[in-house]
Amino acid sequence: MRGLENKVALISGGMGDIGMAIATRLIQEGAKVVLGDLKEKDDTLLATRFQGMAVPDYVQLNVTLAESWKSAFEQVVALHGRCDILVNNAGVISSQSVPFSDIDFQEWKRLFSINVDGTFLGIQAGIQTMKDNENGGTIVNMGSIAGFVGSVGGGSYGSSKSAIINMTQQAALSAARSGQKVRINAVHPGYVWTQLVDATLSKQFGSEEKALEAVRAMNPMNQIVTVEDVAATVAFLASEDARMVNGTGIVVDGGRLLQ
Repeated sequence: MRGLENKVALISGGMGDIGMAIATRLIQEGAKVVLGDLKEKDDTLLATRFQGMAVPDYVQLNVTLAESWKSAFEQVVALHGRCDILVNNAGVISSQSVPFSDIDFQEWKRLFSINVDGTFLGIQAGIQTMKDNENGGTIVNMGSIAGFVGSVGGGSYGSSKSAIINMTQQAALSAARSGQKVRINAVHPGYVWTQLVDATLSKQFGSEEKALEAVRAMNPMNQIVTVEDVAATVAFLASEDARMVNGTGIVVDGGRLLQ
């Protein structure tokens, strides 16, 4: 991707499978990466995961707190002199699968606090940090195809991801018209095969093989969406190749939404 060499990126939710895949791709493209996460830093995991590569820096980040975002960006700037890219990757799924009428309000608020408020605060802090860069900056939000459709038992998660769609549009237009030089886009993955998905669905379907078969069957291409697929799309949106892409979202689901 053009324009990622020596760029500085902060990835929230960076210690998760998708976060580390994004970090790997950005490092391969020449970027300097800082992982932000509420989890404690795991030096052994990072050394193993990024063997033979530049191991990313780490900052502790609670995405639901404005002061934590401010501190994270200050640390990134202290480490690398600036920040060029924010990937708003932190997010959670619901612990419940119930009809909309039975969603627990505390669970609803938990998802919105992390998925929506966390993204909102990240966008604000990212714009404030990057708007005075000579070449501006770019923000990539993590949505989901769940934000485009209804579901029987995923109302809180789908609603939170639906908010990401319009928030991305609002923030992108506002930043552009305000002369803040920060592009803002989103990636909307389908069912991504992570360790958590593997463990959950393998238990549900009785084996990993049956779980993989079930997920492939959801996809018109009969393939699994991988963390690398998501990471490649994030890298594109963060790059100069996407310099005129702003306020939109790219769906990465192999055509599942077309059904």
